[in-house]
Amino acid sequence: MIATDAQSQPWWKRGVIYHCYVRSFMDSNGDGIGDLPGLTSKLDVLRDGTPSSLGIEGLWLSPVYPSPNRDFGYDISDYRSIDPMYGTMEDFDRLVAGACARGLHLIMDLVVNHSSTEHTWFKQARTSRENPFHDYYLWSDGANGRPPNNWGSTFGGSAWEWNEQTYEFYLHSFLKEQADLNWRNPRLREEIHDIMRFWMDRGVDGFRLDVANYYVKDAMLRGNSHEFVIAQPMPGNPSKTLFIPMSREVYDHTVDQPETHDALREMRGVIDEKPGHMMVGEIAQRTQGQVLSYYGDGNSELNLVFNFFFFVRHFRAKDFRDIIQQTLDLLPEGAWPAWVLSNHDVVRAVSRYHLTPPMTKSMIGLLLTLKGTPFLYNGEELGLANTPLPKRLLQDPVGKKYWPLPVGRDGERTPMPWNATPDRGFTTGTPWLPVSAPAMSYSTESADPTSVLNFTRRLSWFRSHHSALNAGDLSIVAGPSDTCLCFTRRSSVEHLTITINLSDQTVAIPRGSFTSDQISLFTTEEQPSTDSLAPWEVRIAAALA
Repeated sequence: MIATDAQSQPWWKRGVIYHCYVRSFMDSNGDGIGDLPGLTSKLDVLRDGTPSSLGIEGLWLSPVYPSPNRDFGYDISDYRSIDPMYGTMEDFDRLVAGACARGLHLIMDLVVNHSSTEHTWFKQARTSRENPFHDYYLWSDGANGRPPNNWGSTFGGSAWEWNEQTYEFYLHSFLKEQADLNWRNPRLREEIHDIMRFWMDRGVDGFRLDVANYYVKDAMLRGNSHEFVIAQPMPGNPSKTLFIPMSREVYDHTVDQPETHDALREMRGVIDEKPGHMMVGEIAQRTQGQVLSYYGDGNSELNLVFNFFFFVRHFRAKDFRDIIQQTLDLLPEGAWPAWVLSNHDVVRAVSRYHLTPPMTKSMIGLLLTLKGTPFLYNGEELGLANTPLPKRLLQDPVGKKYWPLPVGRDGERTPMPWNATPDRGFTTGTPWLPVSAPAMSYSTESADPTSVLNFTRRLSWFRSHHSALNAGDLSIVAGPSDTCLCFTRRSSVEHLTITINLSDQTVAIPRGSFTSDQISLFTTEEQPSTDSLAPWEVRIAAALA
């Protein structure tokens, strides 16, 4: 096995990064909520130096800071501490030490477009216009008792909320309990930089930046434009269409302001104070060009940008092929792609595409063989689907507000199933959300050599030992069928070919075609045919000289 080129790659380029929704991962004290000691107890599952673990290199934690949990941690009330429901700072230090001992790199979720209205900054800011923290937030007198413009909250309603104490409105792009920070204030920006340094000094290797293109707002508070739409992708599930005629807000003056790039360049300067550290950004926009602009010149803003265009509408080779090629064509020189198919805000890919286990293997096969950094959401390695929930059990404020529209996020956030016991091994108490159906668990899949989990482990291990996969270039090529996604990966020391049959049909391999006459190194099949590809087969081969 060859991994020469990867040795010069930073960890966040060469490895798989695992997205852990801590609240639902593992509960250590029976209160029904996942916590840091629980996560620490499962680190060997993620990386133990052998093929029996997932072999990930990065571990991204959902927010674990103190929070009133109006939006489950994305409303932070203290940026320099740990919420008691997740543990203590000592528990965090033990997690860092355990991760470091296993060669794992820790990524914190940094939510700095807004803070909780329970944060000390906002509590002081709202008391007086003369308070030194007042300018940490965005305020307006409005006009005749009304908000100053038509800006709307992403979660519905006006983005402006009246504050009686100062007789003015404050801005909240999301819930009214999530007050937007004023990124035009140099003092606020320096506070954020110091928070980053605090956690890096504590052993954190990187940050995931929540809604990073929302930071700076239009200084003149000009109103956003609107467009009339009859249909649009379903929020949280781009595979479905929402047919409700409406006037939809275009965030021309609240998102993607030029000054946001300045802010990110400053943050990159902080990150680069410690070599080997990184930032990955959540950027949701209409075009690939807008999203990829947050790499800056390729080495000046975000290290990685999530490619949500990879959430293709249909599970077809053509859809994936088009997005992959477009991404590589538009990527700034020196930039490195980031690929993701599921997360805590989007219906799991298994449910979006109605995937069977063989289909799920082909999806993971694609995710882990592309040029770039793959992000794996906890449970994805099992082929976990969304858990259906009745209205009475919903926790997500979005799901509650818009019921019965299926736009809530609880289904993709349910606890991890560790074993086949009634509580699924997640807790000894009552879980904060119901656990998934009993047909799937870590223990049952670990014992099944043909499971999605064991396939994911094998492929992750294989990937880590082949520089063409974790450091090489990618070229898309024509395959034996339009239902096949075919590409080459080439490093300085090896040349691999990848063929993925994204269909339920056997595909013949004509003599002389891309997939013929190759030496197979890895496949989903126990006995791969030299003349055909099995339905949903993933095949990695050594290219002929």
